[in-house]
Amino acid sequence: MTKVTHVSVASLDGITETEEALFCAFRVSNPDLASPYFSADFLKAIAPHTPGSMLARFHDGDEIVGFFAYQKRGQSLQPAGAPLADYHAAVMKTGYAPDWSLLLAAAGAKRLEFNGLIGAEGLDRAPIVKHRQIAAITDGFESWFAAQKARAPKYFKNLGRCTRNVAKDLPELKFEWTDVSPALLDWVLTLKVDQYKRSGMHDVFSCGWTRDLLFALAEQKSTGSSLRAGIYRRGDELVAAEICMIDGEDLHFWFPAYNPAYSRYSPGLLLTFDIIRHASDLGFKVFDFGSGGEAYKSPMTIDGPLCYEGQVGQALTLPLKSEGLQRAWLSVWRRAHIVRACEVSIKGQVMACLRLIERAQIRARARFAARLRQPAT
Repeated sequence: MTKVTHVSVASLDGITETEEALFCAFRVSNPDLASPYFSADFLKAIAPHTPGSMLARFHDGDEIVGFFAYQKRGQSLQPAGAPLADYHAAVMKTGYAPDWSLLLAAAGAKRLEFNGLIGAEGLDRAPIVKHRQIAAITDGFESWFAAQKARAPKYFKNLGRCTRNVAKDLPELKFEWTDVSPALLDWVLTLKVDQYKRSGMHDVFSCGWTRDLLFALAEQKSTGSSLRAGIYRRGDELVAAEICMIDGEDLHFWFPAYNPAYSRYSPGLLLTFDIIRHASDLGFKVFDFGSGGEAYKSPMTIDGPLCYEGQVGQALTLPLKSEGLQRAWLSVWRRAHIVRACEVSIKGQVMACLRLIERAQIRARARFAARLRQPAT
């Protein structure tokens, strides 16, 4: 790899036409960057709404040889759009790798945090390795369906039962593939916020700018990255929706939501399946579920390209030898990463910390109650 000589930084919304053309050329040369998150349209849409968003330019002398979009939170750098951006990468010219230490120096930061980084070049410590979970429709929907059904027969048997229950009880339920209107997006986000409250997770939309970012993406109608949604409608009633981001032949599942009154029919799982069936007929070939380990993803997906979670620079770590304590610290770090990304005001950070403490208390009480219910030995 040829070495980068220096890094310059400027506001993300200041990218020039020449730089955008370079960015797109570098992206096309790396097939791992086919995700909508690496579309120049995505970066341009989120730039005005992401606090502290910047674009780093990696140089070899006078030549720009790479880019990395980030946001600064105190002494930490995070990928631009975090925590909503599932994937991120340094978009480099072939033959070059990012020099993260030069980036930290140019940005005046101590560390870079990432969760979904594509490419491990230049990392100064071993990251957590993950796979992007994808459904690859290379030979048509029926071929994919047969292969996945052979891998997970019980799952698809249950899916078939749910389908029959819907046909019997909700014959008027209709699937639609549609633009993301402000009303639809608001419906989905309202349900997501309710979900966050029930689970005790941090509400990533309470800060305001993340909502503005999504509404800006919904308004964007371009040939590049844009939002679409699969929905179930029962007459005039919305039953379920999943916001997806699309670019080329790639579709990224992003924000699912459904009316809890219909939970017995598993509308979320059925909707995901119907989106794959419908969108594959439109020419989409890669359906990306992200890199999280949720159990529902496995029966529909295979392991895709690698991505990484970790830190560069002065990492926020503790010297823990216990595996249990390491898992606990990782959980705390992930939640703190989300809070830092969202909350740019002191008030927001304090309220988020109070909610994290409250969630910890709820979980501790639940564990204690579970122990009490265990039969004596």
